[in-house]
Amino acid sequence: MIGKLRPVLIIIFSLLLSYLLWFLGQVQPKPVEELDPPDVIVKTLTTIDYQVKINSTGTTEPLTQTVLNSEVGGEVIYRSKKFSEGSSVLVGEILAKIDDTDLQLQYKNALLQLANAEVQYSLQLAESEVAKEAWEEIGDGDASDLTLKKPQLKQAKALLDVAKAQVESAEKKLNKTEITAPYTGRIQNVNIDLGTTILPGQPIGAMYTSSEIEITLAVKDSDLQFLSIPMDGRKLNVNEKSNVIIKTFYKGENQSWKGNLERVDGVIDPITRMINLIAVFKNDFIEKDKPTLPIGLFVEAKIDGILLKNVFKIPSSALSADNTIYIVDKNNNLELRKLKVLKKYNEYVIVKDDLQVGERIVISKLNNASVGMKINPMYQ
Repeated sequence: MIGKLRPVLIIIFSLLLSYLLWFLGQVQPKPVEELDPPDVIVKTLTTIDYQVKINSTGTTEPLTQTVLNSEVGGEVIYRSKKFSEGSSVLVGEILAKIDDTDLQLQYKNALLQLANAEVQYSLQLAESEVAKEAWEEIGDGDASDLTLKKPQLKQAKALLDVAKAQVESAEKKLNKTEITAPYTGRIQNVNIDLGTTILPGQPIGAMYTSSEIEITLAVKDSDLQFLSIPMDGRKLNVNEKSNVIIKTFYKGENQSWKGNLERVDGVIDPITRMINLIAVFKNDFIEKDKPTLPIGLFVEAKIDGILLKNVFKIPSSALSADNTIYIVDKNNNLELRKLKVLKKYNEYVIVKDDLQVGERIVISKLNNASVGMKINPMYQ
């Protein structure tokens, strides 16, 4: 019985399977929705003329710094109130005096010795004249030097010269009992007080010029291409002195001063590849509109470099770590291009080549971007 029904069952199963396949063929899959191109911020390129600014930092230092010492010894009998740390002094101002009692005695003794030497020289000169006249009257031939008393006269002249030198030396020492400021500046430190006994050559303090301040600014050797200055270390000419602006937080607010490059240290550090530029800033002796520059102040500096013509200023956000950038072509598809960066700053970079005026660059961040990807440009 089952054997007779088997062909019938196979035919029924085949029909059902055929119907099922036909039915499934009528079900249409949902079409895949095509995503809209992402919105991307782009910028159309134009060229500019750009004044290069080179950043650096440094600490203010005195242009001239002098250790004050006494050429004579003795007890300090006077010290000016202005001879104190931080005080301003004028050139020639008396800072301290040393007891000159012993030096006055030495000076008077030197004068006495000079007077004696002058008397002896006058006597020998007179005797020499008398001897010469006597020989001319009774002598025959040339008289000897001893007869004419020339050795005695020469000795007296030498003693007179020594006595004069001793007077000059004693007078010089006497004048050195007053210690004066060699230039207008500020006192850095003081090592003496009233009653202090000092020795010749002993340091009594130090001072520095306050009218001019020097700052050493280290820059990368690669930045030298943006400075039109010689590398021989000489003082720069007026037309070679680049402007330097320094800024810092001082006296409770942001302050700035303007100076100039003065010279270049021609030695490049082999480890850091940095080179030192020396900038000088003028200081008013008396503060008026702004505070004077103090010594030891840490500052940030911007040095004026050369003017770059027809360059592109690109936001740093547009570049990847390897200096590549996305360009938007005429079909709004992405191209990837590597740039040669001339100068890099925190917020932007300067590029000369590899780009064309009118090209569009992507300046917003793109996730999963790829070459050929279509985008919807949004102009900045």
